This record gives sequence, structure tokens and C-alpha cells, in this order.
Amino acid sequence: MIKKNIIFLLSILLLFNQAYVKSVTLNYVPRNVDIERSPKNILIGSYIGGRSHLKPMLDISSILIEKGYNVTLLTKGNYSPSSEYPTVKQISLGPALNYKELMKSQIHGNIDYNGMMKFVELSLETYSENYQRYINVSKDYNIDLFFCDTLVNDVCLDTAHTLKKPVVGFSSSIYFTAPVSYKSDPLFGCNISLENESFLKRFKCIVMRPIQLLYTSYPFISQLNNIRKKVNVEPGRIALGNSPKVPFYLVDGFFGFDLPQSLPSNVQEIGPVLPEEYPPLTPELTHFMNTHERVLYVAFGTHFFTTIENNNKLLQSFIEAIDRKIIDGVVWSLVETSKDSYSSTITLTDGSHIQTSPILNNKHPHFHIASFVPQFAVLNHTNTKLFFSHGGAGSSHESLYTGTPMLVLPFGADQMGNADKLKSAGVALTLYKFTLDVDDILNKMEFLLKDKNVKKNSKRLEILAKINSKRKYRAADLIEYILHSSNINEGIDKEFLREWIPAESRMGFIKKNNYDVFGALLVIILGLIGGILWITFKSIGFIAERIPFSNQKQKSE
Repeated sequence: MIKKNIIFLLSILLLFNQAYVKSVTLNYVPRNVDIERSPKNILIGSYIGGRSHLKPMLDISSILIEKGYNVTLLTKGNYSPSSEYPTVKQISLGPALNYKELMKSQIHGNIDYNGMMKFVELSLETYSENYQRYINVSKDYNIDLFFCDTLVNDVCLDTAHTLKKPVVGFSSSIYFTAPVSYKSDPLFGCNISLENESFLKRFKCIVMRPIQLLYTSYPFISQLNNIRKKVNVEPGRIALGNSPKVPFYLVDGFFGFDLPQSLPSNVQEIGPVLPEEYPPLTPELTHFMNTHERVLYVAFGTHFFTTIENNNKLLQSFIEAIDRKIIDGVVWSLVETSKDSYSSTITLTDGSHIQTSPILNNKHPHFHIASFVPQFAVLNHTNTKLFFSHGGAGSSHESLYTGTPMLVLPFGADQMGNADKLKSAGVALTLYKFTLDVDDILNKMEFLLKDKNVKKNSKRLEILAKINSKRKYRAADLIEYILHSSNINEGIDKEFLREWIPAESRMGFIKKNNYDVFGALLVIILGLIGGILWITFKSIGFIAERIPFSNQKQKSE
């Protein structure tokens, strides 16, 4: 009987609790995060084109497409992975840049700032034509916002500025987007950090280099502004990562890979921007990966290649690394490098000779060579232990995301800076294309595979990359906000994005650094010191005059 009563009381209490919870729940009002959306049209613009520039922008735009926005891509050539984004309409600016020919002229030199001017020169040749194409597309598709790659893409930025449309700049370089005095870039012959540099080195990088670069770029700026005048575009400088015509920037990077620095509020790091899905391993490649436990993956991007002499040294290094059991397999993505870019026979360190043809034609049991390799799938495989790369931004992000140490052979452009950043993060070692040495390559490979700090740093950066990879959704939200902000403002005016643009951009050099305030304070302090000294000297003089008079009076008495 007692047991039944207890059960009955518990049932009553349970029913009462459910009723109470239900009544309390009904008193809460759900938070509504939806905003009123009307179809808006976004234009993605890039002059350089290519996967590393366009893929992150399209990944962000795919989120906006899911929200109901329309996206149009305007770039040179025909972007080959466009099938991944079937809802993006692509319009061509003409034939794609012939990177192979451009790289041939730079293969024996550094692709530094002067080399980058070649891309600027090419963009000037077609500026007027491309500007008119941008204007026509903007009107035909009623574009509401421009999403512009900011590298050598003045035509996209100028069109948005002329039409008074909101524009969001996109870059993979934090240095060029938000430069600070204690950082530089190997493009300019300087290290990425000036923290531990000598006075002379800092003077060279902070004072002399900008003067030299201004001198180098002035003819191009002058030529661009002459072209701008002919099509009634406001003059300005050349966009190499940032521009005063862009009020808001998204940077495909993250601190850990990038050296940390303070950022203005209108510059947002939202990287690494990576797709949600990647192509899988082929059955043949799956078998190769599963049967080799220490795989070296080699890839130098889509457009970069080196000399026959260097190719021979690389192939020799990989063969000897297998012989020494540093690695047991090589997956090599040969895209631009043709198989005739190697000698027919390679001499190893021990004096023996080996034919290259069987290796390049996949007759060697420990080499898998292909023109296309699903890079992320290979890096993500547990048996991939090291990535030999050129150090492109996309490859660096994927390597960091999968926790794969890197041996980096930069060819030029941003790769030199990326190589230094990876080395500074403790996840990579670097090589120099003019002094490649087989023993050096082997020693660095062995170090990267065995060093405990490299493993620890790779894991730390992997966690950072995975956490920060979610920020592409924030990037899409920020673009959406700018779209709606321009709609609320009924266009672009002086109040547009005032909440994001730091006051220093409007205050001028003296006012933003408070030099006038400090100057006034210095004057006050000097005035006070001067006043105190004046009173002191006057007092001393008065006392000095009184003392002799008192002594003389005493003697006379």
C-alpha cells in the first residue's frame, strides 16, 4: 500500500513538473535571427584569376547563394572548376593569362616586386576594354555589390567607385592589406618581421625600399591615371593588395600562419577559406597510399616550374630519400613541368646511375606521378608525412589544416613570404632555388620528419586552422551586412560604413597620432621648466645682490 502511494505521489510530482516546465517555456520568446532579404546581385571580379584567387571568393559566395543572392563571376579565361558552382554565371574578360610564358621569363630570376610589375603592365594594356566590360555587366545584371580581388585589379575597384556601389576587397596577404612598420616582405628584399633586425636593415626596409618602389612604380601609376582620365575615372594609385577606394577588406589568412598584428576594424581576417568537400583519391592512388607508410607529396602549383638542373636534383633527392629509408613513397603532381624537363639519366651520390624514364612513367614501385592529384585527399591521408611545396597560399592553408609539415621551395611572388611565415611558425623549412643541394634537401626532410617541435607545432596550427576555417560564414555575413547597409543609406555617402572605418583614416597623420597634443604638452612642460628656471635665476640674482649690501652695511657700522 505504501509503495503504491509513493508511486502515486511521484507520478503527481512528475506531471506537475512537466506542466510547470511547459508553462515556463511558453513564457519565453524565441530569438529571431532572420533578416528581410530581397534578391541582390553580387559581382566577383579578378584580373589575375586562377584557383588560388578565385576559389576562396567563390566558396564565400556559395554561402551567399544559399541565402538567395545572385552571383556573377567576371575574370579572364574560363575558370575550369566552375562546375563546382553551377549557380554562378561566368563572363570572360578575354583569354586567360599565359602564366607559362610569363614564368619562363622569370625562371632564372626572382619574381620580386619588379617582376610583379609585369602583371601591372599587362593589366594596363586592356584597362579601357575591361572597364567598359565591367560597366556593361554591372548595368546588364543590375549589380548591387562588387567583390573584388585586390591584386592588380584596379578596373574592378574603379568601376565600383565610379558607379558608387559598395565594394568588398579580397586578398590573401595581410601585409599588403594592412601594412605596419615592423613587418615587411621578401618581395622587397626584406624579412617578414623587422623585430630582430639591425638599425641599418630596418632603415633600408622602412625608408629606402619605399622610395625605390615608388620610383619603380611611378611610370605605371602615371600611365594608369592617363588611361583613367580618358574614361572619366578618378585617378589614384595601383592596387597591389589595398586601395583607398575600398572601405572594407576580407583577408584569407589567420594569425598563427600570419604574424600577429593590430588590425583596423575594416580589415577582417576570415581565413583559411576552404571548401566543404574535396575530390577523393582515385582507386590507384588509394592503393599506393595504403601500401606506403611514409609518403612524401610533391606539388608546385598550377603555373610554377623550375630549371632542368633543379628538376634533376629534386628527383635525385627523392630517390636517395627512399634508398635511405627517410620516406618509402613519393606522390608527385606534375602539372606544368613536362616529363622532358629531366635528364634521361641521373647520377646518385654513390656514383650509380638511374634512368628517369621508368620513374616518370610510373614504372617505379615507390613513385606515383600524375598530371592531376587530389591534393587535399593526399594531405589528409594518415600516411602522408611531408609536403614538398612551392608555398602558395592555398597549399599552405591545406597543409596547415591537415597538420602536414612542409619543405618549401618558393619560386617568387607571395611564396617567399609564405615560406618565411611557415618557417617562423615552426612547421616548415625552406630551400632556395638558386642553391639547391641534394644533401641539404635530404637533411631537411629528415629533420622535419623526426623533430618533436615540428610535430607539436603542426598539431597546434592544425587546430587553429580548423577553428578559423569556420570564419568564411562570418565573411558571408559581413558582405550581406554591407549590402543591406548600402540599401539603408540609399547608396554610398560619407556615412556609409562609418561604424567600420577607423577614425584615423579621416584624421590625418598629425591628428591621428596626437602629435599636436603631445607638441602642446611639450610646449607646456618646456614653458613650466623655463618659468621655474627664470624664477630660480631671478631669485639667485636678488639674493646675490642683497648679500654684498648686507656685508657692507655691517662693516660701516
